[in-house]
Amino acid sequence: MTTGPTPTSAPGDGSQPAAGGPPPWVAVVAIGTLVLGALLIGLQLLGLNVIAPAPSPTIPPTGQAAQRTWDQVATALQAAQFQVQEPQVPYRPGESPALVDVPRRLVQAVLPGSPDDGFVVVYELPTNGDADRVGREFASYLASGTGAVQYPRDSQFVVRRVGQTLVFFPYSVEASPDARLAELAAALETVGTPVQP
Repeated sequence: MTTGPTPTSAPGDGSQPAAGGPPPWVAVVAIGTLVLGALLIGLQLLGLNVIAPAPSPTIPPTGQAAQRTWDQVATALQAAQFQVQEPQVPYRPGESPALVDVPRRLVQAVLPGSPDDGFVVVYELPTNGDADRVGREFASYLASGTGAVQYPRDSQFVVRRVGQTLVFFPYSVEASPDARLAELAAALETVGTPVQP
């Protein structure tokens, strides 16, 4: 007597392993990507910019308004017995997104006890109204968690408006050994008008 072929198992009955489908690591990568994306979106909704806007490769040069303000700043600092110079090293403070591509000029008050400090930034905006709006946004930014984390905890800020320009000076007594930082800030307070959030 001949025997017939042995019956094969029906698909999905558990007697044989299922074939096909992606390897397990693909699922892990996909789930990780989704979780990371959700986290970044959540941080953005909370106002925490995780991805900082990159400055444009070249910032346009400043014009006459920035030069006039630079001269006023230099005069005020010299009147307070500070020597001023064009900075010899690059300097870029933490700034709000609206200021990333704005033309700027730097002046440095020479602080012998702290040669890496004393930088003052003069931003030149297209109009007086732009300077007022962007200045208020910047002051609010510096008072927010997002802006404050870019500076030492005890940092203080001078933000002044002179026509279509903004004057900015951040300083930290704890981070700088020079005792004249407060005097430098006071000298800058005589330039232009204060900017409030």
